[in-house]
Amino acid sequence: MLEVFLFINPIGQLCLRSEEALIKIIEESGETNIHFKFIPVLNLKNVEHYMHFQQLNSHDLDLRNQVFGTIYQAVLAYKAATFQGNKKSRAFLMCLQESFRQFDAPFNTTLVLSIAEQVGLDTEMLLEDWHSELAKQAFDSDQQLACEMNIQTSPSAVIFNYAKGQHDSGLLIENCDSYDLLKEVCQQQTDAETTYQTLTQQQSKFTNVAFRVLT
Repeated sequence: MLEVFLFINPIGQLCLRSEEALIKIIEESGETNIHFKFIPVLNLKNVEHYMHFQQLNSHDLDLRNQVFGTIYQAVLAYKAATFQGNKKSRAFLMCLQESFRQFDAPFNTTLVLSIAEQVGLDTEMLLEDWHSELAKQAFDSDQQLACEMNIQTSPSAVIFNYAKGQHDSGLLIENCDSYDLLKEVCQQQTDAETTYQTLTQQQSKFTNVAFRVLT
């Protein structure tokens, strides 16, 4: 069994691409032994990465703070959505990311409720949970996990292959928005170290991608 932790920015376009790629791989293969989870992460490097991708001025402190605040509120909205099930919350997340193809998209209660209604979430419950302590605690747990796995940017994936008995070793892939890369990793029937060696030999195929074994 593979377990995939995909660390994402809830308004990030590269993250949306990565999520779509992972879901497509699972649907194409018909695999039922790939378990995955989308985990929002928020730190200054992640904010800078997003601003660079959107061609925003990262030296503008007011704009940087605005981006940070928007991502934080989007994280809490997504965590609130997860309380209503994985399928609907993933749909909510991906619709939210789709709406931010340009950062100047307004992030407000109207947008959140519109997307929530579109994907079939209980809007009253979402509003109640959005700014709740429970949502904040769930986000804090995600941040702690990201810290433990040394996640610096998004999208980043950590993949464990439990079939090989490597319960304490995972493969970290930074900037993993490539369908071909994720498919190759998911199809590997080897432990993290062996998969790492295989991928590093093909490094030229994957630009701006970094690999590490977590132990």
